[in-house]
Amino acid sequence: MSGKTFKWTIVLIAVLLAVYGLVPTILDAADGDLDREVKNFEGPAVEWIMENGKPLTLGLDLQGGLLLQYKVLVDKAVQDKLDRMARDVRARLVDDEPGLNVEVTHPEGEFFIDVQFADETKTALIDEDFMSYLTNLQETEMGGGMVRLTMNEEYIEETKKFAVQQAIETIRQRVNALGVAEPSITRRGESDIVVQLPGLKENDVERAKELIGQTAQLEFKMLDDDGTDAYFQQFMGNLPQGFNLRRIGGGDLSVTHRSKEALKQFFEGKTDANHEIGYQHHPIYKNKAEGIIDEERSYWKTYYVFSETKLTGDYIQDARVAIDQQFNRPYVALNFDTKGAELFGELSSNNVGKRMAIMLDDNVQSAPVFNEPIMGGRAQITMGSMQSFGEIQQEAQDLVIVLRHGALPAPIEMQYETVVGPTLGADSIDKSTRALLVGSILIVIFMLIYYRGAGVISVAALTFNVMFIMAGLASLGATLTLPGIAGIILTVGMAVDANVIIYERIREEVRAGRSAFEAVNSGFDKALSAVMDANITTGIAALVLMQYGTGPVKGFAVTLLIGIVSTIFTAVFIARLLFDTWGAGSSKNADSVSI
Repeated sequence: MSGKTFKWTIVLIAVLLAVYGLVPTILDAADGDLDREVKNFEGPAVEWIMENGKPLTLGLDLQGGLLLQYKVLVDKAVQDKLDRMARDVRARLVDDEPGLNVEVTHPEGEFFIDVQFADETKTALIDEDFMSYLTNLQETEMGGGMVRLTMNEEYIEETKKFAVQQAIETIRQRVNALGVAEPSITRRGESDIVVQLPGLKENDVERAKELIGQTAQLEFKMLDDDGTDAYFQQFMGNLPQGFNLRRIGGGDLSVTHRSKEALKQFFEGKTDANHEIGYQHHPIYKNKAEGIIDEERSYWKTYYVFSETKLTGDYIQDARVAIDQQFNRPYVALNFDTKGAELFGELSSNNVGKRMAIMLDDNVQSAPVFNEPIMGGRAQITMGSMQSFGEIQQEAQDLVIVLRHGALPAPIEMQYETVVGPTLGADSIDKSTRALLVGSILIVIFMLIYYRGAGVISVAALTFNVMFIMAGLASLGATLTLPGIAGIILTVGMAVDANVIIYERIREEVRAGRSAFEAVNSGFDKALSAVMDANITTGIAALVLMQYGTGPVKGFAVTLLIGIVSTIFTAVFIARLLFDTWGAGSSKNADSVSI
């Protein structure tokens, strides 16, 4: 095989790969929308192509979608960390000396923990060995048997920073589980997170917002079965309008209301330090088969729960949706890790015949009775029995997503949301496409008029260039945004610039008296360094943008990098091959070059 044949083989393979990469996009766009749904074609071949290929994805600015901005309440993450540290400090002290009379408190909003010993001499328990477990706290003797443990400033900042990073990762995993193509989750400022969900269907907007914002602190707490009726009985005859005292399913008393917020306001400050109120929605259906809820008759019910957390979701190893074969109803099956299995087994053994509340934040997901000790680390969360099958399954799937991907390290607060309509995207596509076409046509006209025959080769190389860029974007699963289209336009200009450098060098060689063959070969060889320098320096800038940029900036950088590789290949390799095959570089006896 000759050198020229080998080069054409490389070009042919590149073209075939590009066509293969573009076919899914062509099939997807045949109906006028890049929505990953092929409507105009069908058959096994089409299904195989769409399953194995990657159609080009449009960004939020081109196809519309949901834009959300959240603020991570980083101070709450620090306070929660101090609460856990306070519990750990007391547990360690009591383990070291059983029966020790000590009170460990973390004042709300403060960055320290106070340890108050009844016997002042016991402050010696907090010695160097004890503090070795608390490397991020500084010890201060306050007198009167009190020791203050203050969190280091560096650790406070580290905790805040980690809370934002973990929130970004948790949100990304939850969004990925929604199946949104090419979502963008980025940090803005110190504690803000911007979420872009391109192409999100309108009926999925509320579900996405609810799933993203869920703190999902899964906790296992015991219900106060003995004290429930006495506690709620005190409100008989004293309930405001809209509140009701009823027995749920013939069981314990419960105060109910149509609004959860109204219940929370009513019970604020009405429980002691050892108890709290749990809430559970009780839907009543107009048509259960179709999932139509009667909003007028549905209500929220309350549970009287011990505030002590017996077990948390941190010990969950796996969560999945399963179907109860007896009642044909979805539920969430949980597997605990080794430590969690031990704690759950102990909890169930000590509370046979009692109810446990499985709570997600302050919502009671289910309240099963421990009929017997449950060993082996397996449990299940039964969803609302009054809901339709589809609603129970959807709720179970959403809960599994949250449990598998962890809880948010701190609550997040929505700052604003914007639903970007597809009309704006269509208008943006139209204008940017028109700009690309007009710019390309003007470049083609200029090259053909100014460089004549060489201009034809340049236009052919430019066509290959655009095809390779689009195929590269599609194959990498990149998202095409307005900045990305700008990157393509810039790449077209850079490709022409490379041709101009080469062609002007060839003209210089012709003016120096060299033959057409020598001028073409010498022109390409001498211009190569200039072309490579220009593209490499631009590529370095694009790499920096891709590394540190986010969202549209990153999209622009990816497009630019693909364009640089394609430009070097088409302007240097393909253009020279065309010269060598049909132009003045094809024969040493060529007497002229059209340039």
